[in-house]
Parts: sequence; structure tokens; C-alpha cells
Amino acid sequence: MTVQSLALGPLATNCYIVTDEKTERCAVIDPGFASKQLLKALEGMQVDMILLTHAHIDHIMGVHAVQEMTGAKLYVHENEAERLQNPDANLYNQMGCYNEPFLPLAADQFVADGDTLELGQTKIKVISTPGHTHGSVCYLAEKTLFSGDTLFCGSYGRVDFPTGSFSSMVDSFYRLTQLEGDYLVLPGHQETTTLQNERLMNPLARYI
Repeated sequence: MTVQSLALGPLATNCYIVTDEKTERCAVIDPGFASKQLLKALEGMQVDMILLTHAHIDHIMGVHAVQEMTGAKLYVHENEAERLQNPDANLYNQMGCYNEPFLPLAADQFVADGDTLELGQTKIKVISTPGHTHGSVCYLAEKTLFSGDTLFCGSYGRVDFPTGSFSSMVDSFYRLTQLEGDYLVLPGHQETTTLQNERLMNPLARYI
């Protein structure tokens, strides 16, 4: 498995292009903006999946463009369904930082905790991690954790948006810390970290 990272849109949301090396099948995680940079990176690739960690506007604004270019199917937790449709729920109206209109989206497949998605020969496990939103998930592939806005380097996602919950965030953080061994953590914003570093340094650790 290889991973290419792009920081997209006015909030520099991290978008990840995951490629199964044996079959060259690809998944795009959180295409937050339909930039020329992203579409150029996808040229000639076989993109099967768009995986959303959650459906805030800065993580979904590029979905339509990627689907139009590749025909990829959209995967997201069922609890995020309203945010795919509602510009108030997904914060598009509140942020006011996008010049393009929001176009409603529809999931091709809902994911649930414990699901395993197959990208070629790469298996991607779904871990439900409510807190930032009640439908937030992380994706675990090999030794890499794609944490969305659940877990950041030395921090965690905001819990003051609709359906956010601090107690749920603490529970989700605890659950991630119970994964065996260490993992590279690729978050929705800012720099990478490791799970072991967050076990030791993250401010949520004081609550578990």
C-alpha cells in the first residue's frame, strides 16, 4: 500500500490517495476540495472508492468532481447521511469560505463499525469513533490509521459542532489507544503523528 497526501481547500484538509500496490486499485479519503492538484494526481488511476471519515464540508466538497472523473463509489457512516444533503448540517453555510455552490451528495454504501473494505488486496477496517460528529469513523489499513478529525497530532477534533460530544470523543480516543502496537496516524488536518505518541502526549489521555 502506498499513500499520497494532499492538503486541499481553504482549511487545508488532508486528502489521502491510497493505492494497493499489487492491483493498482485506489481509494480517495476525504476529498475536501476539487482542486487541479487533486484531479491531476488522479489522472490514469483506477479509483474504486471515496472514503469519508465524516461529512463536514471541508472533507466532502471535492466528492462530485472525483466521482465524475473516476466513477468511484462513496462510502460513509449512516449517521453522516444528513450532512451529505444539508448545507447547514455540514457547515457549508456557516463557514462561508467556498466560492462554489454546495451540491447534495448520496452515499453508495454506508459503513459500520467493524466492516472490512477490500481495495484490491489491501484490507481497510472501519472503526467507529464518534465525538467530532456522531458518525465519525477512522480507517485502519496495514499499519496506518486515517483518523479524520477524531485524532490530531497532540490534539483532537472540535466537539462543539452539531452532534459533537466530548464524552464520546474521550471514549473514541480510549478505543484507539487499545489497538495493539503502534500505527502511523494520518489526520484530517495538520501533520502526521503516531498512535504511541498520542497515547503519551495527547490531552485526552488525562481523561482515560
